[in-house]
Amino acid sequence: MKKLTFYQKEFLLTFFQNSNYHGWRNIAVNLLDKGECIVAGTNCIWHGGIGNFIKTEIAENAYECLVYKFDLENFLNSEWYKERSNNEISMLSSKKRALEEELEDICKL
Repeated sequence: MKKLTFYQKEFLLTFFQNSNYHGWRNIAVNLLDKGECIVAGTNCIWHGGIGNFIKTEIAENAYECLVYKFDLENFLNSEWYKERSNNEISMLSSKKRALEEELEDICKL
């Protein structure tokens, strides 16, 4: 499993955001760190989007729980990820240029 930096993980967590489920972030962190996580409930909390990259199976020795399995490499190589990440990276580059201009202008004082 690929070891992610803090900023890489924070960036990837944006793909998992799910305001309908309060524990989404903890689950997503486990999926990014370990590739799997046991979650209470019998339905995956993600449908479509990132949910297309999460496989589920019934958790053994746990009542009404699923094991979520996430293949990070498959996700990172997908066209869906590449398209969305390119848009985000482009926005970050624009912000970087604006901050550099601001810094340069302030330094001229």
